[in-house]
Amino acid sequence: MKKLLLISPPNDLEKEFCELIAQDFEVVNALDEKQGFEILDDDYEGISAVLVNLATTRSTDFEILRLMDQDKIFASIPVIALADHLPTPEDMDVFEKGFSELLTPPGLRQFVVNRINNAIRAKDSFTYTEMQKMLKQLPSNIYLKDSEGRYVFATQYWHHLHKEGEKHWTIRGKTDVDIRKDKQNALKAMETDQEMLRTGQGTDYIIEENDDGIQEFLELIKRPVIDEDGNITGIIALINDVTEKQLLKMELEKRSKTDQLTGLLNRGAVEDLISMLLTNYYKDGEKCALMMIDADHFKNVNDTFGHIMGDRVLATIGRIINGCFKGRDVAGRVGGDEFMIFLRDIDSEKVAISLAEKLQYEVTNAFSGELEKCVSLSIGIAMYPDHGKRFVELYNSADKALYYVKEHGRASYHIYTPD
Repeated sequence: MKKLLLISPPNDLEKEFCELIAQDFEVVNALDEKQGFEILDDDYEGISAVLVNLATTRSTDFEILRLMDQDKIFASIPVIALADHLPTPEDMDVFEKGFSELLTPPGLRQFVVNRINNAIRAKDSFTYTEMQKMLKQLPSNIYLKDSEGRYVFATQYWHHLHKEGEKHWTIRGKTDVDIRKDKQNALKAMETDQEMLRTGQGTDYIIEENDDGIQEFLELIKRPVIDEDGNITGIIALINDVTEKQLLKMELEKRSKTDQLTGLLNRGAVEDLISMLLTNYYKDGEKCALMMIDADHFKNVNDTFGHIMGDRVLATIGRIINGCFKGRDVAGRVGGDEFMIFLRDIDSEKVAISLAEKLQYEVTNAFSGELEKCVSLSIGIAMYPDHGKRFVELYNSADKALYYVKEHGRASYHIYTPD
């Protein structure tokens, strides 16, 4: 319910007026303009309009108007004059003084209520237009939607909109699905809007845009618009371009999970990912394989050819590993010369054997001269679920299989056997 401030000494006019609008407005009374301004100053956000006894304000030379004109914070609050007589030509000066409305007898309830609401809306419209102009100066895009999720205004028209070549195109009255090229994000926007209109809870999220061939990230901050009666009447939102910030965040996250020398996942990232996959996605009847890979006698490579060449050898092995498995598989560097591969959804151990043979062939033929004689791979293989259902069980089984290869001449592979 809207709140009105009524400035008038106790008299019949005040009493009749309060009774007339009691069911439509909450009325706060003040005996004079000084007291009224103090009330207004304390509650300017809560008061929708000021009504003042015309005879009272004439006697002070319209003091309430002078007080309110001193601060633009009151610019959106209409001042309405109340008279106990029919309007006269002399009364028309109230509009020149700055009053928004003059209410005179006869006091018909709906007529009075409508004129008060119209005065409030007229002032709101003025400040709404001014606010729109100011908001357009900001780099962020700010928009307002009604309670049906239709746009009322937007300070900027971003390039992700589909304007359909209209000469005088406007966003007003349209939904996200009507105007946005990226229909998936459009549907997400409408879903979050509906949830907010239902619950009254704001939301923040980031979307990725690629429809124009340019990767962009936009942050959306949405809040419900609530009227004086607590009803949700729309949504106001802020859109910020956070592309640079998001790309930096993604790069830092990638670096925190990536081995910088080989480009594969680092130990923590690959072990966490495999553990998550085994816990959430696999059950009896499905097959996977964990492969532990060791570069044989790698210390000799460093000692003979130097650490720079040793790094090149590791980088080459990483590149070969990355190029030899399916996109859904997982690979990482888990130690100085140790690597790990997790093969997902395979038919049998033959798939793991085939990959082991391919890796050994590719690595052996990647180097020439003396280096060719020094670089080879030992590979231990464990099968899910036969050799373990949890990561630590598969890891231990694959590690034992790798140890077996090292104990039997290296440069080979072995599938774990309990004995």
